[in-house]
Amino acid sequence: MKPSIKHVFVLSVISLMGFTLAHAEERPSIHASDVVFMYAASSPKQYDDYSGTVVGWGGLCNSRDQKSVESFNKRVAEAHKRGMRYCGSVNFLVDFGGYIDFAPDNFKEAISLDLEGNAICVPWLWDHKHKGHPSYWFCSNNPSYQKFFLDQAKRACLAPIDGLHIDDYGGSSNCSSYMGGCFCVHCMKGFREYLKQNKSKEELKDYGVTNIDDFDYGKFLRGKGFSADDFKHKAHTIPLRGEFQDFQNEQMKIRITEVYEYAEKIRGKALVRSVNSSASSPRTVIPSPIIDYFCGEIPQDAASKKVNAQPVFVYRMVEALGDRQTATASGQDWAWIKANDKPGFVRAWIAQTYAFGSVFMVPHRQWCYTKELGTHWYNGKPEDFADLYQFVQKNKALFDGYKSLTRTAVICSNDDFNATKKLCIQMTDANIPHRIVYMADASTKPDMKQLAGIDSILVHPMTLAKAEWLNKLKAQVIECKNIDSLPQSLKTDIRCKTENDLRVSLRYNTEDDKAPIVCHVLNQNYDFDNDSITPISATVQISKKIFGARTISKATIHSPNSESRNLKITTDGDVISLSMTNQGIWSIIELQ
Repeated sequence: MKPSIKHVFVLSVISLMGFTLAHAEERPSIHASDVVFMYAASSPKQYDDYSGTVVGWGGLCNSRDQKSVESFNKRVAEAHKRGMRYCGSVNFLVDFGGYIDFAPDNFKEAISLDLEGNAICVPWLWDHKHKGHPSYWFCSNNPSYQKFFLDQAKRACLAPIDGLHIDDYGGSSNCSSYMGGCFCVHCMKGFREYLKQNKSKEELKDYGVTNIDDFDYGKFLRGKGFSADDFKHKAHTIPLRGEFQDFQNEQMKIRITEVYEYAEKIRGKALVRSVNSSASSPRTVIPSPIIDYFCGEIPQDAASKKVNAQPVFVYRMVEALGDRQTATASGQDWAWIKANDKPGFVRAWIAQTYAFGSVFMVPHRQWCYTKELGTHWYNGKPEDFADLYQFVQKNKALFDGYKSLTRTAVICSNDDFNATKKLCIQMTDANIPHRIVYMADASTKPDMKQLAGIDSILVHPMTLAKAEWLNKLKAQVIECKNIDSLPQSLKTDIRCKTENDLRVSLRYNTEDDKAPIVCHVLNQNYDFDNDSITPISATVQISKKIFGARTISKATIHSPNSESRNLKITTDGDVISLSMTNQGIWSIIELQ
């Protein structure tokens, strides 16, 4: 059947606009109230138990035989029957066995190589083999391997999927960054062409490159005495190392865009796009303009036995990027939960993620990993978690369309990323509301709408030195390295009167200025021995300044497994106080 005129227009827009379309208004997205299953449920009943709305990492047809196609279509149909969206998925790395079968005669030509020509394997798949072969890290710049990506996308589209997820999307970009590869013939040729287009002859001569037409980066480095270990562990000493990584990053963006557009052409519509990642570093935010959401692991530091604030930085970052995070914990975290049998701790992770505008995926089946056991699995039970997801769905109007309410913005650039990340984590621990404004290059002026309603702009000295666009905003700019250099006035927008750990998230509806303001209150007093959150009494004090022109006269509190009720508001000067007794794991206070 030929595509309709409408489909032709849509597909042409997708092809022509490429990266920029990822944030167009018409693109599909993940909502703050969505209940996302990482993998397809083992039983469709689980979708009902958890009030599921999306399958985020739903796989593909393992083959084109009738039985496999029917099985995959049945999985998709079970989700659609419940009004859910189903996202298929392709693998850029871990399906090494699939590629060996796809190209049995020449798969070895696609193995990623280090500087000394040694084959690179996926380290966390040390316990996996296929037909006697280890888990090779195949090169995503190899044309045969690229055909395998498209073959996977086509098999994912043998059912009416609504989105496409790419696992280990970085391919050779990650191999270069973390593993010291890839020096295969295709990467050497590609990098040579990249340098021709991006460096002048004079610039290349400064590096000792006199003839770019026969330049081989591997030979060049070996000729200077560099080893594979040097390339992997001493990046700052390697000439053209940054340029080589830039080349690999650009190739990564081309690869994932190609796969998305190929699948969208087959399906005849825009698919919700995701990658297995989180916005936790300058490297991981690279695909943001191409995708609609991040879907992957965020370390929760389970072994600390405390609810960690580090994930909140990621949730604020994806909000700054206009994306969303559907999160899970790391394989090591899930291994700890499984070994210690602590589902109550996971409940705190779920509550915190939703309270800061992202989604924690249903823990019905989670990948566990330790060096001793390798890959194993944690299978969560609905009776441990389903009530929290039902609570979200019941109150979806208090999630969708909401963003952080604050008078303070933190500027984050690649120059100071780690320092700013540390500051934001400290501010979260201190309940200082803020939003992040991110740009890769500090000298590039961001969309100034991101600073609307902001009184104070926190900037690290490294960024301040480059961001001339901040000169016009001097009255608002505060040079800040850490929380100790913050003005006291910023530390009083939210105050919690309790001896225990309480985390607060204030949010407002960006689409409706008459909608309630929402105050999420998270009790984070986790009792390891009892695997539960200890109920407490607490008072949250909020400065009226943060509400702007809004007057707050009514408060309604909603909590899981409890009836909603009115909450008394006490006013003292420019502060309103909200007092709670028997505060459990999570409450949403609706302010009007």
